[in-house]
Amino acid sequence: MNNVKSKLNMIGYGKEFVVIFTKSDGTQRKMRCMMEPPKGPQKNPDVVPVMDLDAGGWRSFNVTKVLSLEETVV
Repeated sequence: MNNVKSKLNMIGYGKEFVVIFTKSDGTQRKMRCMMEPPKGPQKNPDVVPVMDLDAGGWRSFNVTKVLSLEETVV
């Protein structure tokens, strides 16, 4: 989990990355997304809100369920 948070800090806001994680229903999901600076206090520090760049909407994932996380090289 700390490794995931470290990678997210290194990627930072406004940069595209791909995350593969296990959803709450047990299925895997691959998402191309980016983080934006928070506008208020976080309710759960393990849940990361992101903009899903393919769906064009806000989604989130739990850092404890991440299988892979890589910054997209443009």
